Amino acid sequence: MHETKQRSTTISTRCYLSYAATAVLLFSSCLIGCERRVWENSLDSPDQLGLAVVDALNQKNIEKLNELRVQRKEYLSWIYPAFPKSNFPPDFAWSNLNKKCNVGMRRWINRYGGLNLNFVNIRFGKPTESYKGFQLLRGTLLTLKNSEGQKLNLKILGSVVQKGNRYKLLSYDDG
Repeated sequence: MHETKQRSTTISTRCYLSYAATAVLLFSSCLIGCERRVWENSLDSPDQLGLAVVDALNQKNIEKLNELRVQRKEYLSWIYPAFPKSNFPPDFAWSNLNKKCNVGMRRWINRYGGLNLNFVNIRFGKPTESYKGFQLLRGTLLTLKNSEGQKLNLKILGSVVQKGNRYKLLSYDDG
């Protein structure tokens, strides 16, 4: 009888530990998954972002260019609220930014798309601005080399958003 009770207690303890481990695993994966959804398609460094932009230009891939920038939900949920108060409603601000980006992406694909450009570096010529939960790296200058080896300094990108140790474009210049 004592042995049966002990075996039952052992099984109950194992089940409890198994349930606890499963709960911790599910909670952890939710946190990882939730963060990924919030900051989907972000990259590890500005250089990775610059390289991804150049790859998308070389492939004439406007969808990829679009993925590299902040999306509507991100902008409205944590970027816009952190900016200084504006007289413009959030959806209006997003609509203007989105329009500017769409014009810029098409313009840069038409001008530089398919030219077999090589990434050299990405620099920021203006001071970084800090906001609640993120920073804006400003004055973005993308340096590339064309197939003849000539360097091109392009001001085709807007600010870069840094959240934690992840990076994404805020916008494309519509210049």
